[in-house]
Amino acid sequence: MESYKCVVYDEKNKRKIINLEFESEDDVLKYAKVNNLKLSSVKKKRKLFSTRKKLSSKDLKILCKEIGILLESGSEITGLFQVLEKQANKKLKPVIKQILNGIQAGNSITESFRNTNAFSTFFISMVHTGELSSNLDQVMYTLSDYYDKEAQLKGKVKSASVYPIILCVATILSVLAMLFLVIPKYEEVYSQSTVEMPHMTQIMICSSKFIRNNFILIILIGFILTISIIHLIKNNEDLRRDIYKTLFKVPQLGDYMLMNITNKFSKALYILIKSGVEIVNAIEISAKVVDKKYIYDVILDANNSIKEGNKIGESLNDINLFPTMFITMVSVGEESGKLEEALEMINKFYEGEIDQKTEVAMKYFETGITLVMGLIVGVVVIAMVIPMFNMVSAI
Repeated sequence: MESYKCVVYDEKNKRKIINLEFESEDDVLKYAKVNNLKLSSVKKKRKLFSTRKKLSSKDLKILCKEIGILLESGSEITGLFQVLEKQANKKLKPVIKQILNGIQAGNSITESFRNTNAFSTFFISMVHTGELSSNLDQVMYTLSDYYDKEAQLKGKVKSASVYPIILCVATILSVLAMLFLVIPKYEEVYSQSTVEMPHMTQIMICSSKFIRNNFILIILIGFILTISIIHLIKNNEDLRRDIYKTLFKVPQLGDYMLMNITNKFSKALYILIKSGVEIVNAIEISAKVVDKKYIYDVILDANNSIKEGNKIGESLNDINLFPTMFITMVSVGEESGKLEEALEMINKFYEGEIDQKTEVAMKYFETGITLVMGLIVGVVVIAMVIPMFNMVSAI
């Protein structure tokens, strides 16, 4: 169930702001129609911490594979979900139970999946296509392959991130150890000496003393600021868009983000076209898979151009978002009538490129963290040891 903040006008044309809870925005529209309300705007309320458990790529891969196998073996749809419910894990069990209840209540398979609020628009569209074409088993196999590749990519990124994370933690612990253990001991020694300490040493000792005396307050302020920033970003669409645009301009990071967006969009578009979804619908759904409002709006402009009769490649090129290679391949595929094959080739290329970019990025990150760690330790050691030499020279 989602919460929506709605600006409406009643029969007397009086403006009101109401809060509603429904499964989807379509239900909000139905509510407004039944109650003779004119909707001015509908905004989904974003929760700071979501209580709904998101299904992982691994969960979706297994679920789709099992549904595909059972459908292909001739299992009846209600019995199929009863079997799945018995063997599902804690995360999947309530979702499957809700799907089963929906089907038993007379809803379509697509509606039953949608009402769980656990599946993406892309997933629901694929299920709808499979249900209409009586080809749901093959659609489930296709989805299983899609989520399998997605899980593999996420696994590679996580594996590559382990060592840099360990280095980050080690750096933080080293800094804390110096602030709370090493510097105070030197401070005690130097306080008994008449030798004047260098400015670097004085700054280091004062900083250590300030952090030790106000550590809990600093942590508390940091926590409050973090929560406030997260809340601000989650509830400000314009701010999120500006941040995303700024990140896009960062060298290397922007290239990686663009490559990842292109890969997601291309992969979803390929699967939808292969399953028989009309091109304009496929593009709109694929834009949602990227899961960024800014990108969705830009791609929607291209889709509107396609609806007006313009070519797919030209329309996507006009929005100045995707790489030249992607546009070229789409244009060639469109002209030759082999768009599906062109998208498949694009997917294979970008999967390899993302793997390579991830490995290189993590190596740079490891090197950067190591240098930062060495620099911090070096500065502290120099700041603390110089007065020692001055004391020896003064004897």
